[in-house]
Amino acid sequence: MQTKHTTKPFWLIILLILSLALQGCNRKFLGFNFHRDDVLVQEIDYDYLSTRTKFKYKNGDDKTKATARMRIKKDSLIWFSLTPGVGIEAARGRITKDSLILVDRINKEYYAFSFAELSAQYNFQFSYNLFQSVLIGDLPIPRRKGDQVVKKGNNQVIIQTEGPLKINNTIGPKTARLENLYASTSESLNTLEIKYGEFKPLNEKAFANKALMILTYFTEGKKQQATVDIEHNRVQIEDSSLSFPFSIPDRYTLHK
Repeated sequence: MQTKHTTKPFWLIILLILSLALQGCNRKFLGFNFHRDDVLVQEIDYDYLSTRTKFKYKNGDDKTKATARMRIKKDSLIWFSLTPGVGIEAARGRITKDSLILVDRINKEYYAFSFAELSAQYNFQFSYNLFQSVLIGDLPIPRRKGDQVVKKGNNQVIIQTEGPLKINNTIGPKTARLENLYASTSESLNTLEIKYGEFKPLNEKAFANKALMILTYFTEGKKQQATVDIEHNRVQIEDSSLSFPFSIPDRYTLHK
């Protein structure tokens, strides 16, 4: 488990990678074959989704393994709980349209950020939509007529911009899903790359069962890199609404 001085970047990275692409579905799967003249991008249809995911995190000498449970209400709320392998919840988080809150049960404290604060602090444009898209494996920005599309081998790359943020989305010809995301910003050298793999069916669409996230960032001019390996062992698109239990104990202090 991380010590107190490394807790902050650790939980922020975890927020980005919880349950990226999830395995499941009992329907008969006939394989992926989405060949079209134009770029075809499949999206996952859901209102509520839950998952259980294992991940390995590394940032320099810091290494952590944990199991994550996640619940999503589409376009509204992301909830997660982290257990580091000893059966005790280490952290719980909630992401809404305007903010995110992290409760660190190990150090008895919590973090609260608006997306404006988080973007300014890490010099990278964060938003709820970006978090949700990264977790599910959809395009971070809805497809627009002005998006540039280039051919790269057998793949199509959709290039999107949103203010200083530039995102290259590589779409696989067989999965019709996002297989690689590379995000950068003109305001800094920070970059985010996500590599999706081992696609399996989820409600007759392709969903990555494994993913690798690489976040490169600079602290006081020094280049640092955090990586997270993802392996998903359960996912469920829920037929009914989910609960999102979340509270901050009175004895917990706000980390500043």
